[in-house]
This record gives sequence, structure tokens and C-alpha cells, in this order.
Amino acid sequence: MLFNSYIFVFLFLPLCLLFYFICNNWRKYELGKAFLTGMSLWFYAYFNISYLPIIVGSILVNYLLYRIIEKTSKKKTVVAAGIILNLSVLFYFKYYDFFIGNINGLFGTDFLLNHVLLPLGISFFTFQQIGFLVDAYRNEAEGYSFLDYALFVTFFPQLIAGPIVTHKEMIPQFQDDAKKKFDIENFSTGIYAFVFGMTKKVLVADTFGRGVDWAFQNAERLNGLAVLLVMLSYMIQLYFDFSGYCDMARGIGKMFNIEIPVNFYSPYKAVDLIDFWKRWHITLSRFFTQYLYIPLGGSRKGKVRTYLHIFLIYFVSGIWHGAGWTYIIWGAMHGSVYVLNRILKRGIEKIPKIITWAVTMTFFMFSLIFFRSESVSQAVLLIRRLFTEGFDLPWVPAGLAACYQMEEFWYPLKVLGVDRLPFSQYYMMFALIGGAWLVMLLCKNVNEKMESRKPAVWNAVVCAVLFLWNIVSFSGVSSFLYFNF
Repeated sequence: MLFNSYIFVFLFLPLCLLFYFICNNWRKYELGKAFLTGMSLWFYAYFNISYLPIIVGSILVNYLLYRIIEKTSKKKTVVAAGIILNLSVLFYFKYYDFFIGNINGLFGTDFLLNHVLLPLGISFFTFQQIGFLVDAYRNEAEGYSFLDYALFVTFFPQLIAGPIVTHKEMIPQFQDDAKKKFDIENFSTGIYAFVFGMTKKVLVADTFGRGVDWAFQNAERLNGLAVLLVMLSYMIQLYFDFSGYCDMARGIGKMFNIEIPVNFYSPYKAVDLIDFWKRWHITLSRFFTQYLYIPLGGSRKGKVRTYLHIFLIYFVSGIWHGAGWTYIIWGAMHGSVYVLNRILKRGIEKIPKIITWAVTMTFFMFSLIFFRSESVSQAVLLIRRLFTEGFDLPWVPAGLAACYQMEEFWYPLKVLGVDRLPFSQYYMMFALIGGAWLVMLLCKNVNEKMESRKPAVWNAVVCAVLFLWNIVSFSGVSSFLYFNF
């Protein structure tokens, strides 16, 4: 079930809120948590009912391991078995075909591929539960009931695409009786974040996504300028898609009086790659730091080992994002440049920030060519065309420009005769790309606005208009990009 769908907005979410707070009003707190867990499982199963046994089985097995860890003297053996089991399930569903395909290609074998359907959100809820088992081994997760644990794993705002939450920041909130009462201020703030997040996804990300999809399906027709515009567009699409989901998730949590951690904080304002990764997918970086970087030794074993550990984190991050050489190359690129950034940090700090920002964004754009491409050969093709096919505007395909024509804006321009001006088919494309970049660089993000927001009639009017605009645009929406990871 998508946040940006009629069934979610007009049925699922209202039912969740209504019956959850009715249960709490009757002081049936455990019933309220059970209801919310059941609704979260419905939310998950709505995509594909065959996913349900996978997540339910994962919850049951991991909770059983947790109870064993609490009682056994062989905690290390049990937690190691739990980590191996979780990673094995993730490997089977996400990486088995990629691994076997490469074995077949390298050795000329003919092992069969499974072609299994990747369960949505498996990377997120698997990492979440691995972190929980490790914390239980460290005696940092004691006395949780099965219901609290199940709700921690399945809570639907963060179930499919994060953030990767910890039990320490979620379960105490589910247990806090002070958070059981409906709060109009939290609810209105949640509505505000939800609507603006939906706007990012439905009206912005999906508009740019049409152009990006067209371009990658017609890569051989692009000249250098078209490739540049497409990559700038993909940066916009990815930004508004992921931040839109994060805003909607935080907004929904706020409606339930639950604080979901910030996962995205204006990363295109970052002045270097270190700053960038403090702002992009914050909870993923936190997970790798707590459960990979520090256990490996962190920065305690000399500079060479520190840099190796950092590189490994980003290499694994690439693999986490997808089973493909393009993701591995993307992760290796970020690991290498991050290490270089660490080594040269003092010198970089002396360079004007506008220059380091431009270099950071240029690097990120190039890395996204691999991140978005379906194969390494397609990425190489796009890079070659970027540098060899020229930057002449008339040779930007008209089919690409047409993907940016939002009728609600283009129709008034046609009435004014703008469409009869030279190169008019490109006006909307340049205007949308330029406008989106100005918003990303100059405006406060929704997290900042949530902190400083004050109730006002103007805010309510803007939210209402945006909500209606989103609703009439639902027919053309797509799933969130991070659903694929």
C-alpha cells in the first residue's frame, strides 16, 4: 500500500488513527498496540500476500532468539547464529540470483536461477532486527514483550523504506502512556509534514521521474547536454522521492504521537562528502557505524585500518542498495572519495565552500550514473555520450522535453502564445530543473519547518490546496524509489 494512494489516505490511515485512539481512550493500551500491529501487517501484505509469511516468520524467529539470548550463558553463539540466519535470508532473496549469475558467467556453469520476488523492505527490517539482537547481547534490550517487539518491527510508517530505527528510540514511546492521548498539535504538525512530503513525491519526484525513465530507455539518443540535464533531474527525483517518504513517515508518526528519527536533512547543501553522509540516509550510516565500523575497531587501530574500515562501510552500503555491479561500483566510489576527503580534510577546509560544494555535487552526480543505470555498459555509454556528443540544445530529444510538460502550467502558457516562441518545448524543462534546485538549496527542509511551525490560517490554506492537487494527481503516481532497496 502506497502512502500516495486513495486507499491509504481515505481508508487505511483514518481507520488506524480512529481505532488506535479509541482503544487508548478506553485504556485498552495493549489492544491498541495489537490493533496497530495488525494494521501494519495488512499494510505490508497489501503489496503481495506472499510477503506476509516472510516477515511474520522473521519476527517470530528473531524474538525467539532474543528470549534465548536473555536466558543463556552462550549469548555470543546465539547472536552470531541470529546474524548469520538473518543475513542468509537476505542473501537468498536479494543476492542469490546475482551471485549464481556471476558464477555461471565466470566459470561457464549452468546453475539455475531462482527468480524469486524480492520482499519489500526486507533490507530494512532485517537490519533493524540484527541491531536488536546485538543490543540484546550487550544487555541493552531487556524485558520487551512480544507485542512491543512486533510493533517495533512492523510499525507501518517506517516499515518499507526506513528509517532504520532502534528499539531504544521506538519501544519506550509505544510503552509511554502519556503518548496515548490524541494531541491536536501533534496531529496538525503531522498533517503538515505528510502533505508536504506527498507533494514532493507526487508533484515533483514523479514529474522528473518520467523524464529520467524516458532517457534511460533511450540512452543511445542522448547528446551531452541531455545526459547532463537527465542526471540533474535524477538528482532532483531521488532527493524529493526519498525526502518525501521521510517527511510522510515522520508526519504519520507525529499523528500517533510517535517521534520517528530524522533520516534526511538537506544533503545537497553539504560542502563535502563527509557532510553529505551526515545528511543522507542518516540512520543507515548510523547502523553501519554502530554495528560494523565500531566492532571492526573503528579508528582505534591506526590510520590505515581506519580508512579500510570506512571504505568497507561504503562498499557494503553499495551492496545493501542492490544486487548489481553498478551498486558495488557506486559504493566503492563513495568509499574511496570519503577516505580521500578524510585524508585531505584540513586542506579542503581552506578551499572556498562554494568550490568544495560544486565538486561534491559533481562527484555525486557522476556516481548516480552507475546507481541508476541498469548495467555497467549503460553507465559507460552515458558517460561517453556526456563527453563526446556535444551540448547543442536543438539536439536534446523532443521526447525528453515532453516528459516535463506539466499541463497545469503549460496550458496557460499556450493560451498566452508562449508555445510559438523558439525552442518553447524546452522552457518547462529548464524552468522545473532550475526551480527545483533553487528550492533544494535555498529553502528550509520540512524537518526545520516542523520545529518552528506555528498554527496559521495561511498554512492551513496552503496544505489544503496542495492536498487537493495531490489527490487529483494520484492516477499518475509510482512507488517510492527506496522500495527497491
